[in-house]
Amino acid sequence: MKQKLTFMEILPIGLMLFASFFGAGNLIFPPALGQSAGVNFIPAAAGFCTTGVGIPLLGIIAIGLLRASNPEALALPVHPKFAKLLIVVTVLTIGPFFAIPRTAAVSFDVGILPFISAQNYDLGLVLYSLFFFVVTYFLSVNPSKIVDWVGKVLTPLLLISIAILVVQVFMSPMGAPQQAGGYYATMPYLKGFQEGYYTMDLLATMLFGTVVIDSIKVRGISEGSVLTKTCIMAGIIAAVLLAAIYFSLTYTGATSVEILGVSDNGAIALSAIANYYMGTAGNVVLCLMIFFACLTTSIGLTVSAGAYLEGVVKGKMQYQRIAAAICIFSFAVSNVGLTKIISMSVPVLCLLYPIVIVLVLMAFMPVKRACVYRSTLAFTIVFAIIDGLNAAGVPLKALEATLKGVIPFYDVGFGWLAPSVVGLAIGLVYSMVVKEKEA
Repeated sequence: MKQKLTFMEILPIGLMLFASFFGAGNLIFPPALGQSAGVNFIPAAAGFCTTGVGIPLLGIIAIGLLRASNPEALALPVHPKFAKLLIVVTVLTIGPFFAIPRTAAVSFDVGILPFISAQNYDLGLVLYSLFFFVVTYFLSVNPSKIVDWVGKVLTPLLLISIAILVVQVFMSPMGAPQQAGGYYATMPYLKGFQEGYYTMDLLATMLFGTVVIDSIKVRGISEGSVLTKTCIMAGIIAAVLLAAIYFSLTYTGATSVEILGVSDNGAIALSAIANYYMGTAGNVVLCLMIFFACLTTSIGLTVSAGAYLEGVVKGKMQYQRIAAAICIFSFAVSNVGLTKIISMSVPVLCLLYPIVIVLVLMAFMPVKRACVYRSTLAFTIVFAIIDGLNAAGVPLKALEATLKGVIPFYDVGFGWLAPSVVGLAIGLVYSMVVKEKEA
């Protein structure tokens, strides 16, 4: 058994984690954020990086502290059934409900749409997404070296192409950032914080963190503190790369509005920016890179979701059939279009993210008693549900009017924050006066 890994041995693990996180949302949301935030793109990007980088990094660290190979580990102190339910919902969210269909929709909008007419959009999306998910299924059920090759070779090429684009933007910006509107003008950090939900990276942390732990163990590390330290270093490597890309792409979007205007979504913005700086050749390169990056993500999520769900049904349904169901469902969802996929995901993410954020933060607490977890999560879940309903446009006028005057940050989608603190305090007080076994 090794005593520790060198930096050069940890680097591939960090790059693997980065490649796992770096998917469709990581490319399209920062340019859209920059276009909307305008002159306030720096605090907005900082908020985005908090939920898109910082808290997922804390999730990786938390899993490293737990040294867990079970994605349910963060939620187990609440109750095993709750942990199971949370991970199943999370897997469906980052799987066939939203994240996997988004990979096809993003790669189509960025890579294919610039080469077809607007009236052929629907047919083009159907044909492209059909091809995309046939390839996803084939490679998901037939593990091949090509998947590793795509991840190890083409993801770096994608980063190089983004770097070339970003360098041109910094050397010759299209124009000055415009004035921000709405919450980007008054609360850019908090608005960016909430926009970071859409990457879904924090939700994926519970699966990817356990993969990192297993990857470190395979390299001969078993001693607890070294395992934790190595996991943290791998997380930092991934986080630094993600943050650099997010800030660069946010600036890219912020400087594009003067010429391009505000796009319907970040995929269209990124494609238009690439065309402006590199012409048709830029769109061709971006088309190929985006296709392979999104395909790799789609395959990885299909394999991860399929493997976990196969365990949930305890072998009653074979992995191949689960993978087929995931691809068929994802194909159907992808054809509603990228903009609708994003809008449909917002209420679910507003519900799930507060729960997972609280679980990650509580992993650093010395107290692991069930009563503390349950009290905190009870308050969090109630208000996360309300925030999710608000995001879905469900009318709650009377309740909303009351809560706005009582709950801090309720009107900007953070109604769960103060109640979570209250629930934590109640749980801690209860734990001090009532004896209970450790969870």
